[in-house]
Amino acid sequence: MNISYNWLKDYVDIDLEPEILAEKLTDAGLEAVIVETMPDFFKTILVGHVVSREKHPDADKLSVCMIDLGDGEPKQIICGAPNIDAGQNVPVATIGTTFPDGMKIKKAKLRGVVSNGMVCSQRELDLSDDHSGIMVLDQDAKLGIDMKTYLSGDDVSIELDLTPDRSDALGHIGVARDLAALLGVDLRKPSIKLTESSTKTSSMVSVELEDTQACPRYAARIVRNVKIGESPAWIRQRLQAAGIRSINNVVDAANYVLMETGHPLHTFDLRYIEGEKIIVRKARDKEKIPTLDGKERELDDSVLLICDGVKPVAVAGIIGGENSEVKDDTTDLLLESAYFDPVIVRRGAKKLQLATDASHRFERGTDPNGITYALDRLAALIVELAGGELTEGQVDAYPSIIKPLEVTFRADRCNAILGTTIDTSDMSDIFHGLEMAHSEENGVFQVIVPTFRPDIEREIDLVEEIGRIYGYNNIPLPAHFSIANKTNKKTPDQMREKIIDHLAAIGFNQIYGNGLLAVEEHPLVFGDEEALLLANPLSRDMASMRSSLLMGMAKVADYNINRRQSDLKLFELGQVSTLDLDSDTGARETSHLGIFISGELQPKQWSVDSVAVDVFHMKGVLNSIYQDLFGHSLLFKSQDHDLFSEAIGVYLGEEKIGVMGNLNQINQALKSVSGVYVEVRISEKLGLGRDIQYQKVSIYPAVERDLSILIDSHVVYEQIDETIRKNAGKSLVYSRLYDIYEGKSIASGKKSLTFRLVFQNNKRTLTEKEIDKDFRRILKGLEDAYNATLREAI
Repeated sequence: MNISYNWLKDYVDIDLEPEILAEKLTDAGLEAVIVETMPDFFKTILVGHVVSREKHPDADKLSVCMIDLGDGEPKQIICGAPNIDAGQNVPVATIGTTFPDGMKIKKAKLRGVVSNGMVCSQRELDLSDDHSGIMVLDQDAKLGIDMKTYLSGDDVSIELDLTPDRSDALGHIGVARDLAALLGVDLRKPSIKLTESSTKTSSMVSVELEDTQACPRYAARIVRNVKIGESPAWIRQRLQAAGIRSINNVVDAANYVLMETGHPLHTFDLRYIEGEKIIVRKARDKEKIPTLDGKERELDDSVLLICDGVKPVAVAGIIGGENSEVKDDTTDLLLESAYFDPVIVRRGAKKLQLATDASHRFERGTDPNGITYALDRLAALIVELAGGELTEGQVDAYPSIIKPLEVTFRADRCNAILGTTIDTSDMSDIFHGLEMAHSEENGVFQVIVPTFRPDIEREIDLVEEIGRIYGYNNIPLPAHFSIANKTNKKTPDQMREKIIDHLAAIGFNQIYGNGLLAVEEHPLVFGDEEALLLANPLSRDMASMRSSLLMGMAKVADYNINRRQSDLKLFELGQVSTLDLDSDTGARETSHLGIFISGELQPKQWSVDSVAVDVFHMKGVLNSIYQDLFGHSLLFKSQDHDLFSEAIGVYLGEEKIGVMGNLNQINQALKSVSGVYVEVRISEKLGLGRDIQYQKVSIYPAVERDLSILIDSHVVYEQIDETIRKNAGKSLVYSRLYDIYEGKSIASGKKSLTFRLVFQNNKRTLTEKEIDKDFRRILKGLEDAYNATLREAI
């Protein structure tokens, strides 16, 4: 949003240079920079006075004009506009002027007559679309000044980049209020003087609110017998400094009050308001309205409408209707000032895919108790600019008054948070400058938060107000301070960091998927997850919370694979949300780890063949996390799954925590994605990892024994390995499965497994007797647990 430096001076005494003023606003939380709102070529467009106009001797539609530019002899300029005449002040593009489209003004002959420049229309200056004739300037315009100075009044534009919570600063008065508090001066609001006729407004129009939650307040006034025309220079200059084009005196008045108060208003042509009533209601399904941008829009009940007795005439808080717009022949006006619920306006703007100055403000929250002031200010300004007669009073529908919030504020608490020693009297001055009524006793304030500050709800919000007006740069730094850079406290974040660091160290790339997905983008990974739908989504593509990490992972993989990057090692550690009707919130959020591998683990070289990815490699990656980092053994069990071939369930103890397998096609759009994927739920029960301990390599010899057993086919490796380790004793260094056989000579339903067992002691050489004892104990454990039998022992 742009504001005018000169305009601000109407409300508060300023003796600061614009650059210093911008710095102070930035320090107070209103980020401000000086901007140039006029194009550079305006500096060579000068105000000229048409001294004479003669008919061109060789062209009926051209005129030979002598134009005084205030620098000596008048210049001869040929003009084809029908409305040019002697005595006018006009904008003149001098020789050397270059327009944005590349056209350059040169000394030239038109039908044999020399022309030393060009008289400009509003369209040529990009001020409007009017090209019916040249632009006629005010009679009191100073000759020879450039159009930049003429249009801006030698003003300076300041651009504000506001945070969404500061809706009160979306007008000059709101910014001036902050300046008054910053500078310790008084705020001056424009006084309003109204001369009303004896005809009551309520006798000409009524207001009905069908939905008081969507529209808690609606006020209207009527002005009759106005004359639509051009606005005076001071209005045009101020709107130009704020980045708004001048349209006509009535529209300009509404825009002026918008930029002054921050409250959007609307003007209707009264002759098109049927039934002498205004009705505020929700749109009906597939109801249509022609809007001011020339489009017919189809609506539903997410959109709030302003209607007369017969038809919709505006989309509440967003855009007016073409069927009630103010035209050049308009004489009677209905003025609207209302408060609309921010949610309903935001929802309607999203539905229409339309953002306007009005919706920008209503979405952030306007002042429900400031609408009558804004309405009277607009009425007075229209009468001043366009004449007319104001009917008596407003029609103000306000069934349930919105009262200001009262917040308790403790001065000592504020100083403790800010690290300051601000006196209560100084705090009182700040509250006074911000127009917050208050009382104070023993350092405890009762602060009435005005309704134009919907962002302030708690004591800490008032602490922020004190801090920003007092000046964060004025808060002293302590003489000594220290920063803790080491802690022994273990947190879940450390667990996450361990996983991330480990996967990055073994060659994986971390990704961050979008937490919002389309409703149909929820492949069932675990089988029991149900998508959490958003009540007010930003778009169809972001209408639900992700219930797994798979879709985001698949999109990243698809992006890379389509660019011939097929050897991928990706992971994401993030939050997912699912429906949970048993919880207080109706939702459950959990941490998930997703890992994806595709292509080749090892490319083909002259001495070795390529190695393709498979589920066994993924099992190793997952085991390296759980076993090596956290000391937990995983179990893997085959299962059927629609998304995976060779699907394997992942178990931590008795709890199923994830699933892995070769990824099948998720949908047609992601048909290029293939590889091995695993997703597991990460619980804080995983712990923070085991402490790493180092020991010397044993100098004593290791002894190897091979164990071959026959066992039921359904028994999985992890169960067997766990039994071996459980019964082996301390001398077993590791066991490794190196042969699996099912077929001839093996009974149906059985399989043969051969393990390499390695025994070693760090203090002495093991005896055959000790090794035999451990070996028999292992075999006995397998026999008891799974009815295994010894096939061969070497």
